[in-house]
Amino acid sequence: MQRMWATIVLALIVVLSISIQTKGNEKGSDIAGPPLSALAPQSENGLLPNPTSCLADVKTIPNCVKAVKRFKLKNVTKKCCVILLYLPEDCFGYLFPIRWIYRILLKIACKILGHI
Repeated sequence: MQRMWATIVLALIVVLSISIQTKGNEKGSDIAGPPLSALAPQSENGLLPNPTSCLADVKTIPNCVKAVKRFKLKNVTKKCCVILLYLPEDCFGYLFPIRWIYRILLKIACKILGHI
């Protein structure tokens, strides 16, 4: 079990280290990075999501988002898995900084724990 969690954490570290933009390297690079707004959570029509509607279901489960953000995936309950995985993409991006990484890790953890 510890080996599995170590593998998941290692994969996360690799993906995060690749996706981090370092400051100060812009002058020496010929390749332009993505615009900063590309990483901001946006809905399909280009507007930011309404935070109150995004947080309505999530607030019913205490420490759900905190456990996922801190990668304490053993503490994630079945109800937390169901609510977070069925959130619209723009709401999920509002809750988590790099939404695709968190969504993939949450989906894997919920399957391993037998919640979905």
